[in-house]
Amino acid sequence: MQVSGSHCFQEKLLSIKTELLNKSTYFKTDKPEAHVVSGDEADQASSEINLNLSLRLHERERLLIQKIDYALAKIKDGAFGQCEDCGGQIEEKRLFARPYTTLCIACKEEQEYKKQFYA
Repeated sequence: MQVSGSHCFQEKLLSIKTELLNKSTYFKTDKPEAHVVSGDEADQASSEINLNLSLRLHERERLLIQKIDYALAKIKDGAFGQCEDCGGQIEEKRLFARPYTTLCIACKEEQEYKKQFYA
């Protein structure tokens, strides 16, 4: 089932991906040694916390790029906008907010409920 205006979603996904890749390029050129601060222990701890945060954000962005690539493949296959859990159509409002989503609202809420319940 093809979502109307999937070309619009494709452009949006490519735009997000380009932005993330530009951030990634900046992150790769920003040397970890630059984060090492000489000074007292508090300065060094603060620098290490900032580096760890940067690494976590970079990992999240890498995973988001994978989701975007998956969504782009679904557009190409004509399966974009279909919930992977129930098989129903994902609302266009949700796709505009998160064009790389794979679940409709009801299935996502159920997934999060189960995650909280079993965590």
